[in-house]
Amino acid sequence: MMKKLQLLFMALILSVVSVNAQLAEMSPVSGDTPESTNALFDMLYTVDIGANGSIGANGNAGIAFINNQHWVTPWASDLIHILDASGAFVETFTIAGVSGTRSITTDGTDLFMGAAGTDIYRVDPVTRTLLGTIPILPGGGSDAEARMCTYDETLDGGNGGFWVGDFGSDIASISMFGVTLSVIPSATHGTVIYGGAIDNISPGGPFLWISDQSGTAPMRHNLRQLDPATGVPTGVVYDFFPDGSAFGMAGVLAGGLFITDEVSPSAVALLGLSQGDPSDVVFAVELVPNLGVNDSTISSLSLYPNPATRGVVNIETATQGDKQVIVMDVLGKTVINTTISGTELNISSLRTGVYMVQVVQNDATATRKLIVN
Repeated sequence: MMKKLQLLFMALILSVVSVNAQLAEMSPVSGDTPESTNALFDMLYTVDIGANGSIGANGNAGIAFINNQHWVTPWASDLIHILDASGAFVETFTIAGVSGTRSITTDGTDLFMGAAGTDIYRVDPVTRTLLGTIPILPGGGSDAEARMCTYDETLDGGNGGFWVGDFGSDIASISMFGVTLSVIPSATHGTVIYGGAIDNISPGGPFLWISDQSGTAPMRHNLRQLDPATGVPTGVVYDFFPDGSAFGMAGVLAGGLFITDEVSPSAVALLGLSQGDPSDVVFAVELVPNLGVNDSTISSLSLYPNPATRGVVNIETATQGDKQVIVMDVLGKTVINTTISGTELNISSLRTGVYMVQVVQNDATATRKLIVN
């Protein structure tokens, strides 16, 4: 059993209905109550961030985890809240030109924010400035807008792009220039789209997870797995309400979704935000365990410097000889596959982000996490 993180900051009272719950952005459409398959998911943590929690207000929508911090955005303002890794409030700021963010995604360097419109904001998370916008260009045969916005580096022949959608709309994949690449009709996916996250890691994938606001009140927050090639639901559903009610929530509505391997050393997680009654909540559920991380059958393996700047890292073992090195990004894509005879691995091609480094030598293997700054 993996170690559970239980971050319970404040108990909520089921019988109290907060006025702030009215700030939740409810979809105008809904569907049937899905079957709960919570047994497939392992809760990593749940944190009250809303009216009764660290931010002190509901109406939150977008969620991301960047540089060991939660980024949280209200849907009806230009505010951006920063919370630490435990969910404690750090600060609030604004970025000129950015407002109404419902979803946040990243390519490992920049942040991309969807605001339920036809533009995607591109933001530098270090300087906290707007770098530009990516328009969803007309003519693609889809009504999708960027309420959901999730970056997928495999799109457009490996040049990258986004999956976008808005409540009961189609889902579309678009290029980094906003050109429509593919369309999943709303009748095919059958979800009520609030957020989403592309999953290129899970066995049998890729999958597209939708933060789905279908169902009957008070149970209206589900993470539903789609096949992005066909848009058809796979039947795998995580219903947040049982976990939310155990935490003290009387009702849930969908919010943003983000995929990350940084909130837990042992798992890749789906990080979600639930617009709750009486208070908004951030939660993380295990998607895939980080199997093999820091487990080693290679004697005295060391990887340094770590964190690393762009350039080289050293991989040392107690055994002489060639080493096959495979580097994968957080989405599971192989970005380096090479053999080195010495200790130096050239990582100048890697962008800022988190990577998994697998080393194979004399039929022994080991995996380490590498952070590139």
